[in-house]
Amino acid sequence: MKRLTSVGPGKTAMRDAEMPKIEAPNQLIVKMKYCGVCMSEHTDWEQGTAPSFGHEPIGVVYEVGEGVTRFKVGDRVSGLFGGRGEYERAIEERVFIIPDNVKDEEAVLEPLACLISAVSKVKIEAVGDRVAVVGCGYMGCGAISLLKKRGAYVVAVDIRQECLDNAKHYGADEVYLVKDLPKHYKDVPGNDLEFSSQGFGFKTVMEWTETEEGLDLAIQMTRQCGQLAVGAYHTGGKRLVDVQMLNVKAIDCLSTHPREQDLFVTSCANAVRMLGDNSWNFKSVPTKVYPVSMFDQAQGDLKTKYGKYMKALVDFEREDFEPYIID
Repeated sequence: MKRLTSVGPGKTAMRDAEMPKIEAPNQLIVKMKYCGVCMSEHTDWEQGTAPSFGHEPIGVVYEVGEGVTRFKVGDRVSGLFGGRGEYERAIEERVFIIPDNVKDEEAVLEPLACLISAVSKVKIEAVGDRVAVVGCGYMGCGAISLLKKRGAYVVAVDIRQECLDNAKHYGADEVYLVKDLPKHYKDVPGNDLEFSSQGFGFKTVMEWTETEEGLDLAIQMTRQCGQLAVGAYHTGGKRLVDVQMLNVKAIDCLSTHPREQDLFVTSCANAVRMLGDNSWNFKSVPTKVYPVSMFDQAQGDLKTKYGKYMKALVDFEREDFEPYIID
């Protein structure tokens, strides 16, 4: 078999690799169909600092261990296992069957589980509480759709109108370009001569921009003693932000990444259920599909995709086709 392997800065190739084998009764082998293209890998790809790429798998069960009870050969699956090669080994407890009414392209469970975990940590004290979301790409819009399920009134902010159009589609109640943001939506010196606990800013702000500027704006928009939930990974170097404002306002700054493995697995199961019963408005996301041989182009296009598509996948099964967009 072959595996997607880094061969230099901004350059990958499918290289020969050993076929994974079942080594424990609760393991299975998955034949890959798609793998999601994630911004969290972009810097490693640009610099050639990771040996291989891919952690958002979709495929079909190829072989099952003798102790596996929930799967059979041919089941469509996704979950928390590698997505680097044509075949991947996985643990039964971290694999989930894709419901019949969910398309493969909609079932990239790893980022969906990240979203559910992140939004579950956001403070919403009452139905109708106002929550600001800064950054409305794929993850930001997914967070908006989940915040609406939790009963929040969502204000979305971005630098691109196309992203705000997507935010409205997934439930945002108000949308603003950064340059048009109302003055009272920030809690900063000059609004009322001092930081205010009432009237300015938001009790809760989620940040999904991956940028220093986005972080600073999120800090400015968070009210005194409010919560700043940082959703973006912020790979690719350090961020210089206004720690004084963060501290003076006594902001509760929380990384929302799902490092709690039990929560990560539960979030996958919940994503499968909510997509399957159509209770989560995050299906038919505009997605661009590339052959795996064009992984480098898929990564390179991430910063220019806005207004064209929201998510990218590479196809492990077909070769040398022209990339296309589905929704």
